[in-house]
Formats: sequence, C-alpha cells, structure tokens
Amino acid sequence: MRVVAIDYGRVRIGLAMTDVSKTIAYPYKTVQAGKDFEKTSQNILDSLKEYLPEIETFVIGLPISLKGEASKMSKEVEEFAKIFKTKTKIPIKFIDERLSSKMAERHLKDTMQMNRKKRSKIIDPIAATLLLQNFINSF
Repeated sequence: MRVVAIDYGRVRIGLAMTDVSKTIAYPYKTVQAGKDFEKTSQNILDSLKEYLPEIETFVIGLPISLKGEASKMSKEVEEFAKIFKTKTKIPIKFIDERLSSKMAERHLKDTMQMNRKKRSKIIDPIAATLLLQNFINSF
C-alpha cells in the first residue's frame, strides 16, 4: 500500500507518493488546479487512477503560519479537503507544511543549480515529496 501527498496550490498541485513499503517518498507529478475544488479534486484523482487501489492514505499539506496559527491559505486547504473527501473513501490526514516549498526551492537552486524557470516546473512535486518524507519519518 502507498501514501500519497498533496501539496495544494491555486494553480498547480504537487503530488508525491511512497513506494509500496512506505519507506521512501518520491515526486509523482504536477496537476493543474481546476476552476473549483470539485474539478481540482477530480484532476488529482484522474492523475492517480492507476494507483488508487494501492493508496491507503492521502496526506495534505496544511500551510500553518510561522506562529503556528491557521492562515487564510490553510483555511482554503481545509475547504478543498472537505470537497476532496467526498470524492474518495481513502482516509485523509493533514501535515504541517510550513516552509516545504521554500525548502524545495532552496534545494533545487543551491544543490541542483536550477534557474527559476526550471525550478517552477518541478517545485510542486518536490515540495510534496518533502512533506511526505516528513510524514513517513514520523512513524
């Protein structure tokens, strides 16, 4: 069974998944957000169609403020998750994703020396991978 992470964004959603032993997280793909939460949810599920029988949990990054408080975006993510939950019977868990996108961008910039244009194409699944690896490491 696998765990899939969703790094929600208003334009792009990063997806990452674990191997079947749930020890390693890897980037899966970037999905375009839809015009509303319903369409966005469907886009995500369509992109995972072949893996759905293997997925035991979805982990959604919750962008908590640096002070540990709910933010405008975290409330939006929670609203998205409510709609997403109506589309699947697979359990959903949240994980604090503070700075995951910033960490992913720094890694791509410093370690891989990618320019901004190249980073923007892969940043979302990399951020999802970081939050998913944090999730599986917590067990």
